Amino acid sequence: MVQVPLKDYSYANARVRAMNARLLDDSVYKSLLEAPDYNRAIAVLEETEYAEDIEHFMMEGARPTIMDRAFNRNFVRNFSRIKEFFMGKPEEMMNALLARWDLYNLKTALRGMRALVPKAEIMRNMVPIGYLDEVVLEEIVSQPDLRASIDAIVMFSIDWRVPYGQALTEHLDEYLREQDLSILELALDKLHYTKIVEQLKGGDANTGLVREVVKMEIDTINIVTLMRICGLELADAKAEDYFVPGGTIATAKEFTRIMELGQPEQVYEALCRKTPYRKVLEKAWSNFEERGESAFEDEMEKHVIESCLKMSKDPLGIGVIIEYMWRKYLEITNLRIILRGKSIGLIESQIRKELYMRETEGREK
Repeated sequence: MVQVPLKDYSYANARVRAMNARLLDDSVYKSLLEAPDYNRAIAVLEETEYAEDIEHFMMEGARPTIMDRAFNRNFVRNFSRIKEFFMGKPEEMMNALLARWDLYNLKTALRGMRALVPKAEIMRNMVPIGYLDEVVLEEIVSQPDLRASIDAIVMFSIDWRVPYGQALTEHLDEYLREQDLSILELALDKLHYTKIVEQLKGGDANTGLVREVVKMEIDTINIVTLMRICGLELADAKAEDYFVPGGTIATAKEFTRIMELGQPEQVYEALCRKTPYRKVLEKAWSNFEERGESAFEDEMEKHVIESCLKMSKDPLGIGVIIEYMWRKYLEITNLRIILRGKSIGLIESQIRKELYMRETEGREK
């Protein structure tokens, strides 16, 4: 595979633009939505670039869970190809972008093991396109219980770019005492983003774009955390223990001041003043009573995606790849929604209501 010389994104971006052109267009979505049943919808997909991935799993049946595995395979296959285009600084930037999936995969493993989810089901939800490959992730979830999986992460991560096992070890006693998995997840978040932010110091405009994406990810974590814990008694914990550095909220002290306002409405108003997300937060707040902090998580994720879809202004910069990453993520998210809707007999209008950001995606194309 040809690799890109240091500082040169032109070859990779030309390839990515070709991949971008293979994303499904409105006519395919129309055919999928109008398909009379689940099997006919799959037949539509078998005429697209997903055919190879569907065929790979077809011997196991055509259930929605099998289709999920096909979609994950397609996602991993495409991004593995992109990763091979790079060397040097561009490769570092790609690793920083894709590292979010390492964090996602480890949390998926911990949650699945904690809930005694079958190992095959846990692996179905993995997206091994970061530093951690499928073999390592399978070894982690093949352990007999959660504690053994944690031990495996500790052992393997000695050689990883981000030594996640260090975070788990430092907070294991607290987790065992409280039996609250969010303790370990927050520890992973803090170590992950500390290492990534260090990697992104200084640099050129491309580094700045990646740093902007990472900053929004950190802001999402801190905003959701504040809306979750405000008004709670933290017992022995301190507010700053929940803070992930590197975002718009610059210090643990500032984070603590916002948290200590106590009431959700006061915390929300402070976030509107101190962050650049007023419109996003206003929309989330309108759904807070019904959905709690998840309303903020969903709206912030949409904001991250919308922002990333506008980062390809420089045809020779990494923004082209950032945009493709999120277009592909949206595409697969919506394919899952359509097929699951078809599998339970939802009509077209019902499925359309569930589609994720189709209006935004279409507008940005």
